[in-house]
Amino acid sequence: MPDIVGVRFELAGEVHYCDPSGLDLSVGDRVSVDTDEGEREGHVAIAPGQVIHSDLRGPMDPVLRKLDD
Repeated sequence: MPDIVGVRFELAGEVHYCDPSGLDLSVGDRVSVDTDEGEREGHVAIAPGQVIHSDLRGPMDPVLRKLDD
């Protein structure tokens, strides 16, 4: 089962579930995600291992990289 990470693109926005692409991510990390709308910056709201995979459907956008503060 692949890891899944929850990312918010806005402070109190909806959580988008993404493929962490093998990156070591933690809650609060800034990341860049490849979305249908282009590359977007967001913050990890739900760490890998905390998402129930069976509740999700369809393909997920990949996290491209972890951003420095």
